[in-house]
Amino acid sequence: ITFHCSRHTFAVMMLDLGTDIYTVSKLLGHRELSTTQIYAKVLDKNKQAAVAKIPDIF
Repeated sequence: ITFHCSRHTFAVMMLDLGTDIYTVSKLLGHRELSTTQIYAKVLDKNKQAAVAKIPDIF
């Protein structure tokens, strides 16, 4: 396993467990939040959960 792969796995796992993106960014040592946002687009599960919170209209 490469160093980059382990950092990527750590970031995605932290976001998946509900850690806010700002905290993950600081844990990874990123200067820009946009760098950390790359990891956030991996989490389709969170997108689906957010959409599921919308109440049914019918």
